[in-house]
Amino acid sequence: MRRLFPRVPRRSLGLVVQADGLALAQASAPAQGQAHVQHWHWLASPQEPKTHQPLLSGWPDPSWVRQARQSAGCLAQDVALAIEDQRLRRLSLSLASGLGVREQVKAIESELSKQLPWSLADTVWDFHHLPTPQADSAASPALRPAWLLAAMQAQAVQHVEVLATQRAWVAACEHWCRAAGLWLVRLEPTWQAEDRWRRHSHPVSTHKIEVLAPELQARVGGLALGVLAP
Repeated sequence: MRRLFPRVPRRSLGLVVQADGLALAQASAPAQGQAHVQHWHWLASPQEPKTHQPLLSGWPDPSWVRQARQSAGCLAQDVALAIEDQRLRRLSLSLASGLGVREQVKAIESELSKQLPWSLADTVWDFHHLPTPQADSAASPALRPAWLLAAMQAQAVQHVEVLATQRAWVAACEHWCRAAGLWLVRLEPTWQAEDRWRRHSHPVSTHKIEVLAPELQARVGGLALGVLAP
């Protein structure tokens, strides 16, 4: 999902909340412009206290996170969090071709109001365009008659993927981050962060720890990179 607060950070933090602790990855933007993970951390959560916000049940107390993060040497404040799968709605929609941005937004909002189990006013959402499969892709457009090209363009549709979550949960995440001394920049599903990690072959960990499983390393590392290079 798009950046909640656009900034130009030089350091970023990916954070994943687990039942028994927090996985952290700090990334930086070197002079050559390539982001790389500098520090990995695992912060085992104390048994108590936990947050009392119902929307963030089980998340550690933000004051403990602030102290533990500083003790671990994580200086980055711009953070990306993962959206829990049960809080995310993922929709694939087809829109009429030729719509401007405002028309696209209106069309998407109309569909969201029909398909979401909560109201549109209580929704934070984002979308991106999907590649449109081309029929008869082997044939060159130059070989098609003009009337056929015009007909295909007139009937073409835009395919978009929409990600939506509840505004109250986003607000709770923002409040928790502020209390922990962090600035929430990005929210995204775990699969998106992991895909970014796989696509970026240049990240280098200088303080890699073996306690993190490979999939968790990919998730938290992808989140950190997403703040710097979405």
